[in-house]
Amino acid sequence: MISAPPPDEDDESRTLRGNIFTDLDQLAFALEMEVAELVSEGRLAEAERRTSERLGVRLAQRLVTGVWADEVNLRLTRWSETYRERLGGGG
Repeated sequence: MISAPPPDEDDESRTLRGNIFTDLDQLAFALEMEVAELVSEGRLAEAERRTSERLGVRLAQRLVTGVWADEVNLRLTRWSETYRERLGGGG
């Protein structure tokens, strides 16, 4: 995966990666709070959609860490050739 950190990642890059992770964590928290509000208001369909958004943010968070996560990496692996073809890069 091209976004995975190298073993010798410099401090500036590591700090940026950590900041992105924290920003995504804050976004996931905000979405979670919105879900709670929507549920309390009885707006369950909206809450369900917001929960899906939050889970998408959590997947992005796992991608940023560079640590293997099946729910991220297996999807990327499965569709990587199709993605390259779509961009005109072939397999």
